[in-house]
Amino acid sequence: VKLPPPLEDFLRRKVADGKFPSVEEALCEGVRLLERQERWQAEVREKIDTGWSQAKAGQLRTPQEASQTLALRKRAWKAGHRG
Repeated sequence: VKLPPPLEDFLRRKVADGKFPSVEEALCEGVRLLERQERWQAEVREKIDTGWSQAKAGQLRTPQEASQTLALRKRAWKAGHRG
């Protein structure tokens, strides 16, 4: 893989800092992150499409229901991200 010099320098610094054992492993991590981002975007698009279909069909939540759902999700997220 041929990279522009600034990116190659960046990867070499990450290896020198001990973040990765090799430039190849740093590149693999970058590709894994790109793959994860694309999966996340696909999931978001699917959720938006589902929500839009539900809204068009009149399946709407009240502001109170939406607020309760968000509060529950926030608590669950915080519980899952504690150190």
